[in-house]
Amino acid sequence: MTQQQQEELNRFFVHVFNQIMALEEAALRDVGAKDLSVKELHVLEAVGDLTDEGRNTMTQIADALSIRVSTLTTAVNTLVRKGYLKRGGEPGDRRIIRVTLTPRGQEADRVHEAFHAKMVQDASAGLTEDGLEVLLQSLHQLDHFFTEMGRQGRDSARLEGHNTEESHQGQAQQDA
Repeated sequence: MTQQQQEELNRFFVHVFNQIMALEEAALRDVGAKDLSVKELHVLEAVGDLTDEGRNTMTQIADALSIRVSTLTTAVNTLVRKGYLKRGGEPGDRRIIRVTLTPRGQEADRVHEAFHAKMVQDASAGLTEDGLEVLLQSLHQLDHFFTEMGRQGRDSARLEGHNTEESHQGQAQQDA
């Protein structure tokens, strides 16, 4: 990759990311959800999707969002206080906490889903079938890259939480 291509790709990533965030924020304001951040909206989306699959425990939601449970707990507390989420224990096991959307959360998630559907429809409208396949293949490669990059970052952060001797012992046990 040339330096010019690298700079262009970087500008593209930054620009597209900022544009999508700005459009999502505007869509939130347009429907009166001024008290939600885009990150909070993505938590609602994950809760809605995972509830449909019966996988809406705090750990499962955190895993789906690639965040720590402690980070999710802070977000969930805020969204419960704002009236978008509710949490409840599992009848047979009080240790398991399930998180679900309230009617207000369902509405915000519905609007967010409609925003994404329109964005995808509009962005792909001018593409031929072959062009769409090339775009999808490229986006799959980007998704894989960013997923691996995120996984490596989380693994590094986890290792930084342990002292060096414990980390080496753990690695030695894994290697054995």
